[in-house]
Amino acid sequence: MIVRPITPEEKITARKIQNLAFLMEQDFSDAESNPEEYRKGYETTRAAFDENGKMCSCLELLPYTVRYDGHSVAMGGIGGVATHPEARRKGGIRCIFQHCMQEMYEKGYVFSYLYPFSHPFYRRFGYELNMVRTRCSIPLSSMVHFKQTGTVRLFTRDMDQMPLISVYEEYISDKNLAVVRDEYLWKRFFSGDPYKDNVYIYLWYNSSNALRGYLKHRIRKTSEYGHDMIADELVWLDTQAFEGIMAFVSGMSSQFEKFIWDCPSFIDILSYFPEPYNIGQEVMSNGMNRVVNARLALELISAPRGSGSVVIQAVDDILDVNTSRYCVSWDKGVIEVKAVDKEPDLVCGIKDLGPLVTGFTTPIQLREAGRIEVNDKADLLERLFARKKLFINDRF
Repeated sequence: MIVRPITPEEKITARKIQNLAFLMEQDFSDAESNPEEYRKGYETTRAAFDENGKMCSCLELLPYTVRYDGHSVAMGGIGGVATHPEARRKGGIRCIFQHCMQEMYEKGYVFSYLYPFSHPFYRRFGYELNMVRTRCSIPLSSMVHFKQTGTVRLFTRDMDQMPLISVYEEYISDKNLAVVRDEYLWKRFFSGDPYKDNVYIYLWYNSSNALRGYLKHRIRKTSEYGHDMIADELVWLDTQAFEGIMAFVSGMSSQFEKFIWDCPSFIDILSYFPEPYNIGQEVMSNGMNRVVNARLALELISAPRGSGSVVIQAVDDILDVNTSRYCVSWDKGVIEVKAVDKEPDLVCGIKDLGPLVTGFTTPIQLREAGRIEVNDKADLLERLFARKKLFINDRF
């Protein structure tokens, strides 16, 4: 199969394949009279074509910037992965992923991220679960203990967006894989209208009138008169801001029954509530990550305290350039990585390197699960691959 970026004229074919794969309903009858509408976004589409030039499979390769151990790095967001029913099980998707991995590597990408329909399917291409979220169902009656120490204001379209953007950027500065939003993403964030769409953004200010947090939410009807508040994004810069937002939510008990929030995994939500039995929790997958450039991912990792050196053997069946033994050394806050021919202290496939470098899991945990080999220097490996905060709240 031939894999390449598509032309503007081919975008409608890709959209039809995605339509068939995701069982969506769309009327394509005006495609000839309004071709420009159906060509939008062609730049990010990659497709596989058979020997007759017919498009068989496609996906979207979307450029993002994310946070990683104090750095902003390139990440390829994958979406719209689809194969025409007539062409299934013929290797089209594998060919596209091989093409995209090489493309991303050449462009300096460190990671690639996606939201899977099936985790085992995408493990075949080097992706692995790299984040979870806890969907919390909190009765507003359980939030009355939070005390309000600031003020809350509804964000409206005539207000300056920059203070909220600054709060978000400060919030994600120490959280791996958090998306550094560009103009397009912020336009999408602010697109909802409280009066027309029932999408609300509330800003929390402290006693010095400094913006320290915000809540974006929508509503979900539960009965003729009942509603739940669905948090789309909750961001806070200190405990006062979190408690102030919770106190604000509590004060809306005449309108809402429960507060539904996908809590980041680094938050111990039960510690905030006197009766944990009242807090419903469901742990959910929050996407799969893949290391695109193993050496770069290791070079940018935060150096542990003190000094040390370990040898890591990574194996990548899709992108051969990543398969190597890397000596990772650190001293006085500086990391050095070089290829070596030494016995490895840790052996892993590329899919398990992502959760390690980003701090989602530790070497000991993966060894106990039978996913990696730890041959020596377990204490140094635990220091190098320590648990860290992760956050992502952008879908693609």
